[in-house]
Amino acid sequence: MTKPLMQDERFLRIRKLNSGGNRRKSIALEQEEEEEREDGLELVKEVSLDELKKTADEGVKSLPEGSRASRGASPDKGAIIATGTDSVEGSDEEHIKLRLRRLYNDANLNGPEKRYSFFGDVAFEYRPTILDGAINDPMKTRFEGPTLEKQIRAKKTAVKLEGTNNHVIIDNCELTPSFSGLYVLFWLTVAFMSMNMCINYYYEHGRTFRDSAILKFMTTDIFTVGFVDLVMYLNIYMVFFIHKACKSKWIKWSSTGMVITSTLEFAYLIFYLYLPEHILGLHWLAKIFLFLHSLVLLMKMHSYAFYNGYMWNILDELNFSTKQLKKKSSISDPKVITVLERSRSFCKSEIESQSSSPQDVFPNNINLKNFFMYTMYPTVVYQIEYPRTPIVRWGYVFEKICAIFGTIFVMMALAQSSMYPLALKALSLREKTWLSAGERLQQWGFILIEYIPSFIVMYLLVFYLIWDAILNCIAELTKFGDRYFYGDWWNCVSWDEFSRIWNVPIHKFLLRHVYHSSMSALQLNKIQATLMTFLLSSIVHELSMYVLFGKLRFYLFFFQMGQLPLVAMSNSKIIKRNPIVGNLFFWLGICTGPSVLCTMYLTF
Repeated sequence: MTKPLMQDERFLRIRKLNSGGNRRKSIALEQEEEEEREDGLELVKEVSLDELKKTADEGVKSLPEGSRASRGASPDKGAIIATGTDSVEGSDEEHIKLRLRRLYNDANLNGPEKRYSFFGDVAFEYRPTILDGAINDPMKTRFEGPTLEKQIRAKKTAVKLEGTNNHVIIDNCELTPSFSGLYVLFWLTVAFMSMNMCINYYYEHGRTFRDSAILKFMTTDIFTVGFVDLVMYLNIYMVFFIHKACKSKWIKWSSTGMVITSTLEFAYLIFYLYLPEHILGLHWLAKIFLFLHSLVLLMKMHSYAFYNGYMWNILDELNFSTKQLKKKSSISDPKVITVLERSRSFCKSEIESQSSSPQDVFPNNINLKNFFMYTMYPTVVYQIEYPRTPIVRWGYVFEKICAIFGTIFVMMALAQSSMYPLALKALSLREKTWLSAGERLQQWGFILIEYIPSFIVMYLLVFYLIWDAILNCIAELTKFGDRYFYGDWWNCVSWDEFSRIWNVPIHKFLLRHVYHSSMSALQLNKIQATLMTFLLSSIVHELSMYVLFGKLRFYLFFFQMGQLPLVAMSNSKIIKRNPIVGNLFFWLGICTGPSVLCTMYLTF
């Protein structure tokens, strides 16, 4: 029995993954544990089940009542940590039970080697968005006007009660001033500036807005764009039906499903890149909207397809190992039995750790309701369950809807009054072929300087509109618990920090489906995988410029790839000793980069 098994390709693959000299893994990793932790991958080292249960029970007892469970700091090396997703909608108790269940499952793994889950690289937790957590919520619940005088008086009173005659020395660290009033002032300033621009435009153009170019762009072909967008959305259900066919055993993922899915994804990208420009003849604003949304839907489609595709491979391995272990009496080599047992334990743990409910354990998650809800969530990384909030706060939804339309209004006013005239000026410069290179460069520089202030404001407004207003509105409507859509990127001192935290949903996708997948599938090391990720990101960014301007110049491509040497420079001793210098250079890039790129594409 052992000899035929040693010639079986499936067993040879299983042996390679589970042999004692190799780490059982779903993602290829480098050797150093510190580097692995930095990548967000959690190490799994085995302990006895009794020891694990004791540790877990103590953890539950020490947990304060009503607190929310989340994936916190990594535990000691001797502990097993959850490898998968956080709890779906429900109480904190259910959330904890899911985590403990994963711990118990992982405790059954055999052997001293470390084990890595495919799903340990991306975590979803109960987290508020930064603006809500730091400004909006405190202002709504705790704002009470000036507080510094009250804090100083309280400090003096405390000294008097102590009965000493010492002078009161107050450290700045002891005071907690509130800047909520400045936040209110900022938005009032934005509102008054927008009103001023609109009123001026209204009277300068014959008391009408009908000749506004930006308004025409926003309203032309709006129903056509909406219909195409709906068709794009419905097209992504193709991957659901592919996995439904795999579940019904009509096709096999590894031999047929993956090929069909990859072909469909490529065709999807090309078709919706070609359709708006060459068939429908839409204007630039409609084209870039459809292109960017098609990328989001493509990422959703890819993540769903290859998450479940990986799970089909794991289930196939589990079935194979279980079947062979039923015949272990005929297997003479104990090493073969050990390999099969490790394989069965790992695969069983990998499958069961993904859901808190037995009804949703793979492949039961492949149903229309699960897929539909995933398409509604503000994420492009699929998993069976996500942290969910118990209710929809309709007042919060109304607030975000007002923010969405208010921000769009401000953006339209800014674009019409400040940016569109400069764009026409840049286009006219391109047509002045009689100008020398020096004169053209000089006039381009003047346009660039005029562009920078309005582009800074537009950049910040676009960021707020998408990553705060829209994503939080969708998250509230779908009860999506993880609102960490961006980090404090404005404090970045290097471009690698910025690439990680300014757009967290896309970073999670790139981390799992480009960076780690390239390491696993192509056997790339960390440096090569980083280059692969930057290269793919740069190509997609350049494609967006092609959609926007109708030509390939590769300016943005080289700007994107140019971040790599800037990352190396930011790791220099000078920047590390003076992080404010790094932040200064970062903001110089943010303030000038978009303006430089826009004027270059328009002019040259």
